[in-house]
Amino acid sequence: MDVVIGIGNELRGDDGVGLRVVRGLPSRPYVTTVAVHQLTPDLAELLSEAERVLFVDAHARATTLQLQAVAPSEFAGGIGHSVVPGTLLAWTAALSGRVPEGWVLGIPAQTFDVGEELSPEAERAVPAARRAVLKWLDRAGDPLRDEEDA
Repeated sequence: MDVVIGIGNELRGDDGVGLRVVRGLPSRPYVTTVAVHQLTPDLAELLSEAERVLFVDAHARATTLQLQAVAPSEFAGGIGHSVVPGTLLAWTAALSGRVPEGWVLGIPAQTFDVGEELSPEAERAVPAARRAVLKWLDRAGDPLRDEEDA
């Protein structure tokens, strides 16, 4: 099973872009999608059964879609917004003795002001990000190839 986790806050502008991408994905067998405000320890149980996980989130410093591998963090403490994908993977390893292959898809984000609207840049990135997620799920080569021009 693959897991795709959209992370963000829909009331903080572009911070909600990961949620928008994941909520717009078609349903697929053997794929679990989750939309969360932040990463929490209870997600470790879900990840303990996964082969791969893709975290989809806004990235303020990105100018294009970014796909990066992520490994369990050495420091697995923290709570709330300090929990990053590597922390959740460390918790998964501690819980189950195994960890799924981890990836982060970063989506360019411009504004985190209060409001539900995405910036024009983030709005334009949503379709390309969805295509990248679907390519990742299909294991169809480089998920970002041909997306930089989209």
